[in-house]
This record gives sequence, structure tokens and C-alpha cells, in this order.
Amino acid sequence: MIRRLAVCSGIFLLMALSNAVVPVLDVFAIGPEEQGLVFSAYFFGATLMVLPAGMAADRFSRRRLMQVGLGVSLLAGLVIAVAPNVWSIVGARFVEGVATGLFVSAGLAHVNSQADNGRSSGAFMASLNAGLLAGLILTGLLVELTGLREAGVLAFASLSLLPFLFSFSLEQETVSGFHEPLVRLGPMLSQYHWLFYASLVMFGAGGAVTGLYPEFSNADPGLLGVQIALQNVATIVAVVVVSRLAIEPIPLIRACGGFMALAVAVSFLTPYGFALIGAAGGAVQIATLLFLSRTGEPAGLGAGLFSTASYAGMAILPPLASVAARWVGYTMTFGLLVLVSITVAFTVQRCTRCRLDPSRLQG
Repeated sequence: MIRRLAVCSGIFLLMALSNAVVPVLDVFAIGPEEQGLVFSAYFFGATLMVLPAGMAADRFSRRRLMQVGLGVSLLAGLVIAVAPNVWSIVGARFVEGVATGLFVSAGLAHVNSQADNGRSSGAFMASLNAGLLAGLILTGLLVELTGLREAGVLAFASLSLLPFLFSFSLEQETVSGFHEPLVRLGPMLSQYHWLFYASLVMFGAGGAVTGLYPEFSNADPGLLGVQIALQNVATIVAVVVVSRLAIEPIPLIRACGGFMALAVAVSFLTPYGFALIGAAGGAVQIATLLFLSRTGEPAGLGAGLFSTASYAGMAILPPLASVAARWVGYTMTFGLLVLVSITVAFTVQRCTRCRLDPSRLQG
């Protein structure tokens, strides 16, 4: 239990720390340009790190990598809280993203290599999404209670010391040579590219709808924030439930492609469609990790590729959707997102090895 607590509390606090600047972004940076830099620097760092971190997790101690990620994130959070100017904050956010990417890939490799990888992955992803939600909600409360803009950042950065101490309970793994994930990188991209395409589309479509909604709906920001938060809540519920069910991964991902298309269409009519988007995304997270755990491929490399695809979706589809909305309108843009989502249902089974019976994948 304390081993699972170490990993899950770590990802919870790192995600909460990553979102702790969002409710107070206007006081950390002035103007949309600087605010955009502060917000995106974290994701840029994480995107660059998740794949090399995944490969490193197949060569070095995952426990050590997670400890480095937690330690550097703690320091980056403290720098953000006391930074004298916006460029210092941007730099610290980039470093924080790199550290989080290191923890995410090493943590996913760890839980996906456990005997109960389904439930362990479910607990990990539920903690990740709970942390994102906590970072938004608790930061606002802490700022109101203390009057300090840095209250959320300081609180979550300081609390990350606890999972750092818990991490010493994790076993010190014996891992294979570093050449193995490097050798498998090309073949995995070739054999499973449609699987990673599914992650890119599912996360990207959800992010695109979220990015479009404030201007599209013109709704009250407070109510809209609560409705969008339903996405995280639904994701948490989905990953916990799916991780406890005996469902074959590829058929589930195909079904989720159609379900995401429906969810995007519903969200055009009501923001409560965010709950459906969150449920579809959560189910795909667990299904993808479960499938990768059966392939016999290096766990760290699989985790790194999955994380890279997920971050890439968040980086690519939302800005494309914003440009499309400006040129062809919101109705057409939502329709395009529906079409892109449904492609997952027809493509994921085309992976070279996704067509194989799961019992033949192991080893």
C-alpha cells in the first residue's frame, strides 16, 4: 500500500502543482502573450522529456528517476513562488515540465510492470486527474484564505516532499541494458502507430473542445469552470471502473472512438457533454496501458510513447481547432472534431500487432 501511495501521491501533487498557476495566471504574468508563455512552458518541457525518460526507465532505476522528478519539481515550484520576473517563472515552469515528464514516464513504467498492472495503472491515472482538479480548485481557496498569490504553488511544492520520502519504500529494480529500448523504438512506432494515433486524437479532441468553449458558449466563467471540471471527475471514475473490468483493450478503444465522437457532438449542445468526453478519454488511457503491458515491449518506452502521443494531441488539435473556428465557424469545427474522433474506431485495429489475439502478444 505504501508503495502505491508513493507513486500515486507523487503524480497527484505534481499535477496539482502544474495547475496551481492557472487560477492566478494574471498575477504571475501580465498580458496574454506572457500568460501564454507561462502556461505553455510547462507542457513544452514535459513533451520533450517523456520519451527519453521512458527509455531511461528501461535502463536506470525507476525509483531514482521518480525521486529526481519530485525533487526538481519541488525546487522549481519554490522558484516560481519567489521569482523576480516573468522570464524566471517561464524558465522554472519549463524545468518543472521536464521534471514532471521524468516522473510520469518512470511512474507509468513502474505501475505497468506490476502484476496487478490494470488496477495500478487505474490508481495512477485517477490520481493524475484528481491532481489536475485539485490544483485548480484548492489553489483558488488557498489564495482567498491567505491572500498570497503563491499559496497554491508553495503548498503543493512543499507537500511533494512526502511522496519523495515514501518513494524509498519502492523496490530497486534490476533493468535491462539501454540498447533495448533504442532498438525497439522504430519497430514500435511502425507496429503500433495507430494505437498512439488513438491517444493523440482522444486527448487532442477533448482539449480542443475545452479550448473552444469559453468563447463559443459565452457562459458565466464560474459555472463553465464547474462544468469543465466534470471532465476530470468523469475521467477519474472511468479509469477506476475500467481498470477493474475484464475488457479487451482494442475493442474498447474502438468503441471509445465512436463514444468520443458522440461526446463532442453533445458538447456542442450542452457543456455537460464534458462528462462524456472525460469518460471516453479515461477509458482509452487504461485500455492503452493495459494493451502495452501485454506486448512484451520495454515498459518505459511504451509509457514514453503513450505520453508523447497524449501531449502531442493537446499541443496540436486545440490550436488547429481555434484556427478552424475562425475560418469556418464553430458548427463546422465541432463537426470536424466529430469526424476526427470517429476515425479512431476504424484505424486502431489496423496496427500490425493490434490484430493479434492478446494471448499471443505476451513475450
